[in-house]
Amino acid sequence: MQPSFLIRQAGPRDHRHILRLARELDSINLPTDSAELANALDRSAKSFAGRLRRRQDTAYIFCAEEIQSRRIVAVSMIIGKHGTPDSPHYYFEMNTDERYSQSLHRMFRHPYLRLRYSMDGPSELGGLIVDPAMRGHPEHLGTQISWVRFLYIARHRARFEHKLIAEMLAPSTPNHGNLFWDYYGGLVTGLSYQEADRLSTYDKEFIRTLFPDSPLYTFLMPPEVVQSVGQVADATRGAVKLLERAGMKFLEHIDPFDAGPYYGALIENLIPVKECRTFKATVGESDADNSRRYLIGVAGPKGFRTVQAKAIIEERRIVLARDILNTLSVREGNVLDIMPLP
Repeated sequence: MQPSFLIRQAGPRDHRHILRLARELDSINLPTDSAELANALDRSAKSFAGRLRRRQDTAYIFCAEEIQSRRIVAVSMIIGKHGTPDSPHYYFEMNTDERYSQSLHRMFRHPYLRLRYSMDGPSELGGLIVDPAMRGHPEHLGTQISWVRFLYIARHRARFEHKLIAEMLAPSTPNHGNLFWDYYGGLVTGLSYQEADRLSTYDKEFIRTLFPDSPLYTFLMPPEVVQSVGQVADATRGAVKLLERAGMKFLEHIDPFDAGPYYGALIENLIPVKECRTFKATVGESDADNSRRYLIGVAGPKGFRTVQAKAIIEERRIVLARDILNTLSVREGNVLDIMPLP
């Protein structure tokens, strides 16, 4: 049975289709400006080709192509390094200040946030969007476009840092506003949330110079703002569950703009990375009771490509239907990267 989607590296030729998807969803996960997206796709193509040597310069964009229509219906990304001396990784660390009065016999624990930064930051997952019409698809497109990043990292460990993080999208107010930013960030910078988010993509100096160094005690905030700290948007909950199944955990760090949570883990401890294997392909019946769902990947003349397929592992071989090999443009006996899907 032919798969519905081909998950592959994106390139400049995908610009029109990805721009349409980004604009339709009005997503902040991908550029909606044509020139900015073109630059991102050019950077991605150079990253996949190994033409960018410094991790902080690399970004890898993946897209899901619906095989029947050739439409791009989902996108995801890996950023090689997030946090350098020129562009630090800023975040709020969540902590608690304990206070005890012997004369009153009372103890208080005051939660607070404190601005931190890293100039030698981790690799980062990002840019995940799925066409709403494809959400809930029986082939679990969201899982495929998320998991493909782990497969690529597992086979190209030298291109990434030891730690991997993911910033999860926080709940928003109308017009992509944010409660936390309106209460705090907007007051200390004089910028709207959209202005600050856009500026931070190329200049973060204002974060270090305008955000106070002193702790921000959350009990001083309105209850609705406190409740939003570390929370994710409803549409993001599925993505969080996938990352948790991969072994990523809440780091007690939040984004200084929207208070969305950061999840992370050491790459060597990620479940899909540890389960990634290499096998030779062989053609056969792969839809038996003992088959399992895998993400099957290969890097060849057409770039990095993956599909979801049921398969059977036999010693050092993987048994696949011929349609799967044809979709990947590989032959029997070729070596494939295999990662079990949750």
